[in-house]
Amino acid sequence: MIESVVPYLPALTNGLLLTLFYFALGALGSMLLALPVALAMGSASLFVRYPTIAYVEFFRNTPLLVQLFWMHFALPAVTGLNTTAHQTAGHRDGAAGGKHGGPCEQLLQAFPIALPAIGNTLVSLLKATAILSILSVPELMRTTSRISDYTANPITFYSLSAVIYIALCLALSYSLHRLETRLSRWRVN
Repeated sequence: MIESVVPYLPALTNGLLLTLFYFALGALGSMLLALPVALAMGSASLFVRYPTIAYVEFFRNTPLLVQLFWMHFALPAVTGLNTTAHQTAGHRDGAAGGKHGGPCEQLLQAFPIALPAIGNTLVSLLKATAILSILSVPELMRTTSRISDYTANPITFYSLSAVIYIALCLALSYSLHRLETRLSRWRVN
């Protein structure tokens, strides 16, 4: 089995790197946008709050695949916008835990409370990068599919990809759990 995989390791590595790139792009974009969007959802201004609610509800209530096809050429990091909408809910729900200061300080205090939900969303984002294969983006799943078709050995290559995704998701979950543990020490009661 290993002998059949070795010739394709460079292609699989390139696919993995592209998967990690799109994950990082989506995760970074969503992390940077989620807090301001959560703050905008709580704005007293209807001109700020209603468009923000529309944005969040659009991305939370339409399938990622539809969003990808809809914005295929407009936004290369649409997965980040989708994840931002989901993370906004986590920040907003965690805001109940922030008891001191203004809205911004409350959301920052609530981050450790919201981190498990945010972590789940990031793990989902990592797995969702596989959907980019539908658009022929040569990330890990598309590369696996092409190699599997070429070698007529789908069990080996899809199993290897599954193990890679499992390892990535476990490493991400473990890292987020450690971060959650460290941040819980600073929680304001």
